Amino acid sequence: LGIGAGIMLIIGVNYCFMMSRCPDAGGAFSYAKKAFGYDHGFLSGWFMLLAYLVMAWGAAAALPPLVRELFGPLFQFGFLYQAAGYDVYLGETLLSIAALALPGLLCMYAKRLAGRVQTVMAVLLFVGILICFFAVLAKSGGGKYLFRPLFSVQNARPGFQVFSIAALTPWAYVGFESVSHSAEEFRFSPKKTIWLIPAALAASALSYILLTELAVMLLPPGRGSWFSYILNLNRLSGPERLPTFYAVRSAMGEMGLVILGLTVTAAIVTSLVGYYTAASRLIRAMAKEEMLPAWLGRRDGNGTPGNALLFLMLISVVIPFFGRTAIGWLTDVASVGASAAYGCTSAAAFWTARKEGNPWMTATGIGGLAISIAFFLYFLIPAFWAVSAMSTESYLIIAAWSLLGFVFFRSRYTRDDARRLGWSAAVWIGLLFLVFLTTMMWSRQTMLHSTEAAVGGIREHYLSEAAEAGRARNVRQERAAERESEAQMGFVTDSLTRSSLIQMGLVLLALAMMFRVYAIVAKREKRAEIEKAQAEQSRKAKSTFLSNMSHDIRTPMNAIIGYTTLAEKEKDTPPRIAEYLAKIDASSHQLLSLINDVLDMSRYESGKMELDLGNTDLRELLEEVRDAFAPQMREKQIAFTLDAAQVKDWYVYCDRVRLNRVLQNLVSNAYKFTPAGGSVSIVLRQTGDSSPGVGSYELRVRDTGVGMSREFAARVFDAFERERTSTDTGLQGTGLGTAITKYIIDLMGGTIEVSTAPNAGTEWIIRLELEKQSEAEIEADRREREAGTISLDFSRMKLLLVDDNAINREIAALLLEEAGFALDTAENGAEAVEKAAAGGYDAVLMDVQMPVMNGYQASRAIRDLPDPALAAVPIIAMTANAFSEDVRATREAGMDGHIAKPLDAEKMMETLADILQSRVDMLWLKTGVLQGGTPENSGTGGGGGGL
Repeated sequence: LGIGAGIMLIIGVNYCFMMSRCPDAGGAFSYAKKAFGYDHGFLSGWFMLLAYLVMAWGAAAALPPLVRELFGPLFQFGFLYQAAGYDVYLGETLLSIAALALPGLLCMYAKRLAGRVQTVMAVLLFVGILICFFAVLAKSGGGKYLFRPLFSVQNARPGFQVFSIAALTPWAYVGFESVSHSAEEFRFSPKKTIWLIPAALAASALSYILLTELAVMLLPPGRGSWFSYILNLNRLSGPERLPTFYAVRSAMGEMGLVILGLTVTAAIVTSLVGYYTAASRLIRAMAKEEMLPAWLGRRDGNGTPGNALLFLMLISVVIPFFGRTAIGWLTDVASVGASAAYGCTSAAAFWTARKEGNPWMTATGIGGLAISIAFFLYFLIPAFWAVSAMSTESYLIIAAWSLLGFVFFRSRYTRDDARRLGWSAAVWIGLLFLVFLTTMMWSRQTMLHSTEAAVGGIREHYLSEAAEAGRARNVRQERAAERESEAQMGFVTDSLTRSSLIQMGLVLLALAMMFRVYAIVAKREKRAEIEKAQAEQSRKAKSTFLSNMSHDIRTPMNAIIGYTTLAEKEKDTPPRIAEYLAKIDASSHQLLSLINDVLDMSRYESGKMELDLGNTDLRELLEEVRDAFAPQMREKQIAFTLDAAQVKDWYVYCDRVRLNRVLQNLVSNAYKFTPAGGSVSIVLRQTGDSSPGVGSYELRVRDTGVGMSREFAARVFDAFERERTSTDTGLQGTGLGTAITKYIIDLMGGTIEVSTAPNAGTEWIIRLELEKQSEAEIEADRREREAGTISLDFSRMKLLLVDDNAINREIAALLLEEAGFALDTAENGAEAVEKAAAGGYDAVLMDVQMPVMNGYQASRAIRDLPDPALAAVPIIAMTANAFSEDVRATREAGMDGHIAKPLDAEKMMETLADILQSRVDMLWLKTGVLQGGTPENSGTGGGGGGL
């Protein structure tokens, strides 16, 4: 027992070390999780929980036999059945259930009282042992026969006898580490526990040693040695059957039995309170990390994990119904569970110490791990170091607990959105091997018991036949039969052991191969995850680069196009200069178109482009495209026609801007590649309805141009593909138009085909399914159009123009002042907020990327102004950030519209007119209803502006 305490001290040092490094609740679970991940943490916590459970069950199961020996049939009422030859009574079962329930309820509803009771009972236990020991020591005259014989004479190998006792230490000392599960509740530094765990081990070892010596210091009359006394206990009755109680009563009389009874009661109470406290904190720690259902970890109003305690009590009430036989099973199971958890903690200590460069703790961690593995194998593998196997039921309990662990793991794994579980194949394959091993050993033990019963039956049968034949049975024959039976059973046992070991080896080999395959698959998946992460990082970097490039390119383009527009409006411009300006303007817009194509292509490829569905009049859309290209077609002498006679439903829902982009791309290509004298046609047909409310449309754009080869037609939708270079034909482009067109059509859920041949022209065929507007929606849209709006007088409006770039401010100011607006300017968002708070503006034109305070922050600050009228002033983004998510970001920041740079004067005025008109309509509706008046000479308004 002393050797066992020394062995456990090594593991205790590992616990102290890890507690100082990881002062969280959960003990072995938290340490394994921190060192190796959640898979190891779950496994460690799961088996530590098993050890605590079975120790509590063992304490309760030991109570009825003890009461039966001391008080006779006091609780032997309500006979139920026999369990392995032991009579199970309802009274004794209720006594065990009460022993389980009362400490649990105490921990649940009186946390502070439970702590005080635990302290008092621990002191009572230790003091009671000392009193009983010294009383018996005095009575025995020093116990001169205490160590005679030194070892059991039935076993000639004393070393194995010592080891078999020392191997019980995982069971004997379970609980010394329970303080680690309450670390987060400490009101002192965890480093102070460095003496607590060694002190607990020393006190436990001393208690065990004194009780063991006490049991053999006073022997009943006629017993020459402790060996003969212990060997014949089953033939005795009363207190003599319990050596400890006999010795105490012999030394102290009935008062000694009272003291020892109180000591035993204190032992049971401290065990149950300690195990309930540790197990409930362990469950809470695992539930907190989502390794167990969350409801198990909830705390009551007094900070106690009440659900965990209730759960522990409910699953414990089954054990008393197994009677005394459960005690033997639980000792083995507790040893296996504790060894697994101690091994994980020691491994965590080794791993942590090695990373810290701590050689002493590295050695201690390795030592604790080796000890735990030795104990683990000692109990699980039969005939390991010449020790017999565990009981059949113990193997079954461990197999069931391991399988239940798989069930809990699966339920947690399916809910593991953070992807913390499933990374350690070794853990779960090891647990699977444990299931195989324990079920195999259970089958082996069951077969051995069946064989032993059969051999015994055969032996009795032949002895009975001999007796019936007139041959008297004698002791010699029975002993010979007994030896023969033992020899046959030894042969069967050896055969089964060899078979089990071979089978276990094959299973281990198969699992090792499976682990290797899994490791390869996991490595590939990890590599794929890394590549995916790198690709995502690259995509984000590309997106950021393109966004920055878009902004940086559009800013100087804004200056070029803006000044060109202003210069073209100057009077008395010489014709040649006007021609130059026109060419600069055309080239600028062509360059902007190329930039937009490249950036848009990137947006499509990254999957970031989204449709913006809205009410669309297809007739109006076609007429816009026709009107845009008609002058160019006439100038180039190309016949340009539009046919939509077979369309009956003109009003649909679609992304009008992108469908216009598709038509612009296709007609532009047709114009570029059709020589003078050729023709270009647009034909739109409605081919029917694909489903109620959804129309099928076919759009064809045909030209009589140069056409394409079959090889190029096969890759015409690939980005940057061009059959002829600009140096060959004088035509310019990026090769992105058709690729962008294909992306848009795919996004709309349609199809696009091309029919072409060299010098035979090209026909593009698009098929789309578009949701039709209802008659009510069409009528509402028509009424809105016919209602008309109040005319705007820009000269009565004042705008706040916010931009940190002086050139951009100058261009915008010139365009806006030419339209009649009065202007005020600001160079950053903070200045804009200050001016907006003073009022007097009908709208704010806000740049986004600015120093001090950017446009998003400034817009939110304006919307948070205490005056509702000032906070509601229209804010329009005027920025080079022109991507769709940029537009969405401006909306989320509280802006009312978006104008992209380079500034298009016509589009800018349209956007301003729409937003300001909506403002006027809303204010007119409000004031008209309230005052009953009519709008006369109305401007807009807002915060002291023109209204």
